[in-house]
This record gives sequence, structure tokens and C-alpha cells, in this order.
Amino acid sequence: MDKRRSMENQDAGQENNVNAVNSHVFISVPQEDLGMRGNLKRIGRKCLSSSKENGLLIGLLFSVVFGVVMGVCIRSTYGRLPKREIMYLGFPGEILMRMLQMLILPIILASLISGIAGLDAKTCGRMGLRTIAYFGTTTFLAVFLGILLAVTIQPGGNADRNSMQRYGKAEQLNSADTFLDLIR
Repeated sequence: MDKRRSMENQDAGQENNVNAVNSHVFISVPQEDLGMRGNLKRIGRKCLSSSKENGLLIGLLFSVVFGVVMGVCIRSTYGRLPKREIMYLGFPGEILMRMLQMLILPIILASLISGIAGLDAKTCGRMGLRTIAYFGTTTFLAVFLGILLAVTIQPGGNADRNSMQRYGKAEQLNSADTFLDLIR
């Protein structure tokens, strides 16, 4: 009872005194040794909170490890795979790389547009003129150098085309190859 009355008196005193000073002191107490099981729980909680923040990175690392393990298992089980099966296994990765290549140009273009939008008109005009001049100059030099080297070196000029033997035959197309080429 005495504690309640004293707390009510303190609350009433604080309501009357608006400018009261906070006299609470926080003291950090070192954690006691919780034993092996308690430490594992604490570490597990930390890992779980970190994994929520870095889920994409953990998923990427798990996928890489999974791919390596699957590659080792398939190679040890089946031995050397034929080219067609290797093509089938590599198809999803090829699609992923093509999708990433498709994204690069729009991302660069969008970042350039947003960067130019932040500049004033005078600076943008000068920078645009310099960019066009730089692009034109480097393109002209690349074309000139390519033509000069092709005329000077004449690649394939000394080859005797009549003595070249043709090896192999045209492979027969499979319906799966045609379908995969439609997706690519």
C-alpha cells in the first residue's frame, strides 16, 4: 500500500512540475554466462535477424552451392554427358544471361537521363556537345584504324581455298532444338 501511495504522490508531483529533470540512470550489466545452450540460442537469434536482412545474398550463395553440388553429383553418377544434354542443362543459365544483357542498356539510359535532368540547361548543352564530339571522334578513329589494318594485313589473303578440306556434315535438327531456339 505504501508503495502505491508514494507512486501516486510522485505522479501527482510530476504532473504539477512540468520541467522535472529525468534522473533515471541506465547501467549496463554484463551478460551472465548462459551455458552452451543459451549461447547457441543467442547466436541463432542473431543469425535469424541477419538472414532476414540479407535474404537475397543468402539465397544467391545457396543457389551457387546447390549448383556446384548438383554438377558434381551428375558428373559422378552419369560420367561424361553428351553435348545435347549439356546444352539442355545450360539453357536456363543462357536465358538468364540474355535477360541480364537486355536490362543493361535501359538501366544505363535511364541513369543518363536522370543525371542530365538534374543539370541546368547551359551545362547540359556543353556536356552534350562534348559527348557528341567524343563519340564521333572515337567512332571515326575506330573505323579508320579497322580499315587501315584490314588493308595492310589482308587477313586470309594468302590462304589457298581450293586445298581446304571440308569436314563433317550438317547435323539433323531435333524438335527440342527448334523449340529452344524459339525461346532464345
